[in-house]
Amino acid sequence: MQSSFSTPESFYGELTNLGIISVEGEEAVSYLQGKVTNDMDSLGEERIQLGCHCDFKGKTWNIFHAIKTPEGVDLLCHRESIPASLAELKKYGVFSKVEFNDTTANWQYFALSGAESEQSLKGIFEQLPTEHLQVNSNEDGKVIRFDAPFTRYLVLAKPALAQQLNQQLTTSKMAEAYWEAADILSGLANIQGATSEQFVPQMMNLQALQAISFDKGCYMGQEVVARTKYLGKNKRAAFILTSDNSSSLLAGDILEAKIGDNWRRSGTVLRSASLETGTCVLAILPNDTTAEQIFRSKENPEQLFTVAPLPYSLD
Repeated sequence: MQSSFSTPESFYGELTNLGIISVEGEEAVSYLQGKVTNDMDSLGEERIQLGCHCDFKGKTWNIFHAIKTPEGVDLLCHRESIPASLAELKKYGVFSKVEFNDTTANWQYFALSGAESEQSLKGIFEQLPTEHLQVNSNEDGKVIRFDAPFTRYLVLAKPALAQQLNQQLTTSKMAEAYWEAADILSGLANIQGATSEQFVPQMMNLQALQAISFDKGCYMGQEVVARTKYLGKNKRAAFILTSDNSSSLLAGDILEAKIGDNWRRSGTVLRSASLETGTCVLAILPNDTTAEQIFRSKENPEQLFTVAPLPYSLD
């Protein structure tokens, strides 16, 4: 069974599930350097970084893209991951010159892809990003380029820019689902409420996306993350699954694998997108999962999934 799942490469619309933790102050970068998996010391103004915020056991509270700002660092992430991550950052920041705030409401978030959207952005920003994860800014917002699985842009907009975009472009009804599907097909995990503190970063393939620095020194959860790498203790990984059924799943939903004539609990959904052509899922499964295996949703046993290729190597 092979799914015909696909996603369009041209769309525009607002994203409602993103948010930002702002970390500001003269010690913002140095403080985060001891709390997250990516190398904050190498974060520049022109490129964002993928990273994780973990507990002492290496279990992940948050997966974010770090954006350098004049005041410090913004952590762009799923809104549901903000409360736990923000509370833990604040807990250990009382003796540092740093402030933490949920600044989600300061922005509107837009997904853009295709020639029409790119032409509109060229009229707004002096220069568009030309490389993956590059960011350009003006007084009204920021534009970030993603090149996987195709070129697309994420815009963080102040009210004037949001109004301009909505006047120039036609909103796609399914834009948020298209963006979610594009992230899934990129093999990019996120953390939602149901999956908070459940998985170490390598179970979500974050080492393959350069979200973990193994050279930067100590940070919260570092011993577990390093041991997982060097002692080969990780037995799970994230896989892309697709289905012709358009019934979406939720983060935390259970997947079962077909074993002979039976079905056995096998994995957990991280994120899911349901489109006209079917459903795609990023899920935690045993790392010896093969392309021939078939899975189903425990909540909806009629919904069968096949394994799609990852866009990167896990070796």
